[in-house]
Amino acid sequence: MKRILAGLLALLGLALAQVQIKHELGTLTLNAPAKRVVVLEYSFLDTLLALGVSPVGAATGTQGGDRGLPPYLKARAAGVTSIGSRAQPSLEAILAVRPEVIVADAFVHKDLIPQLERIALVVAFQSRRGSFDDLNQQVLELGRLVGKEAQARQILEDQARLLQKARAFANPKAPPVLLGVATPSSFTAHSSESFIGSLLERLGRKSLAKPQSNQTQYELGLEGLLALNPATLVLFTAPDETPIVRGWAKNPLWQRLEAVKRGRVYEFDRDNWTRGRGPLATRLILAELIDSGLLADRPAAGRYAFKP
Repeated sequence: MKRILAGLLALLGLALAQVQIKHELGTLTLNAPAKRVVVLEYSFLDTLLALGVSPVGAATGTQGGDRGLPPYLKARAAGVTSIGSRAQPSLEAILAVRPEVIVADAFVHKDLIPQLERIALVVAFQSRRGSFDDLNQQVLELGRLVGKEAQARQILEDQARLLQKARAFANPKAPPVLLGVATPSSFTAHSSESFIGSLLERLGRKSLAKPQSNQTQYELGLEGLLALNPATLVLFTAPDETPIVRGWAKNPLWQRLEAVKRGRVYEFDRDNWTRGRGPLATRLILAELIDSGLLADRPAAGRYAFKP
């Protein structure tokens, strides 16, 4: 009888110690938190670093045209082994760091997941195409994965307080905002269900662009931009690139934009604003949202004003 009781207690202890992570591929169950984790997207790296955990490998390289780590993450991730880029992670490099779990992007790495599963257990989340709520849920799931759920909940509680403070700066009568990433070759609108679009809506600034064909982000030309004619335009650009909107600004049609007439064309660093998408990036974004006057609908000025 004692042996049976001991066995039942052991099974109960094992069940209580199990870790369950819900993700796009189902539910992953582990007997203990993972200690060796590889991450293939910046938001996952941002989250683990915010939790005080360093992954054994991360996609931080510049292969395949990737720009590499956003500036705010570079110093924090200095000791993390690079396993290639997000677009082209190296299976050999991943294998070499002996991960227990690989955290992948359900959109970006969809075709790669079967190969990753031959190396280690895989969890996948909607990061690149995820909303602010999606990314917050990932903070909890990743916290569970590495045995830091309490810290993850604390991060989200602290973030909620910051959101409340930032919301106080928002002008409730301000018109909707159009958000877009401008590279040298394209302008991609970020809709109300993108990470940054849903974050602004949470803060009281409505997003002009809505999802199209289940896409939270999609390209627009100058004519498409004029058709929407935003009263506030937010551009995410890179300091070492000449974005396509610089050329558009030389077109007389640009002057017809309501945002140009109102002096509400803002410019922010796209590396920090649209590529990190974790709790560390969110703190940076909230600070610049307030400082720039975007939430209050003040005219764009200083380093935040778009300069054609």
